Amino acid sequence: MIYRHERRGRRWGVALPLFGAWVAIFALWISLSAAWWIVVIAVAFTLPALWDVIRDTRTWVEVWPQRIVWGSALRSGETADIDHVRLDRKFDGGMKITLIHVGGTHTRLPPDVSPPVDAFQKALKDAGITAQRHPFSVF
Repeated sequence: MIYRHERRGRRWGVALPLFGAWVAIFALWISLSAAWWIVVIAVAFTLPALWDVIRDTRTWVEVWPQRIVWGSALRSGETADIDHVRLDRKFDGGMKITLIHVGGTHTRLPPDVSPPVDAFQKALKDAGITAQRHPFSVF
């Protein structure tokens, strides 16, 4: 294995904003005397993050020579017939990683699997896999 990136659901970057959202919702409920159903709807939007913290879901991607393996909460996969990897900048600043196969078909890695792009691109080069980086453009 040349490179492995793993991300866990139970980390401060998830727990602190979740706690902050609950404090803000509770403060607005108390200060504005909001209806209980509005508070319930607001809290419902935080439940997926709470579920990630409780389950401690793990996402990972591994780069092997001429092979990429990945796993997330909902999907996992492995592919070895890679022609090249396309790295596209998205509107939100993140990267969309697409594996282009030898026959022309493609597989898109789930967004939660995305590793730091510079380290991932270096690992792809070390593995002998061509990477095409496409910066954000309006058109």
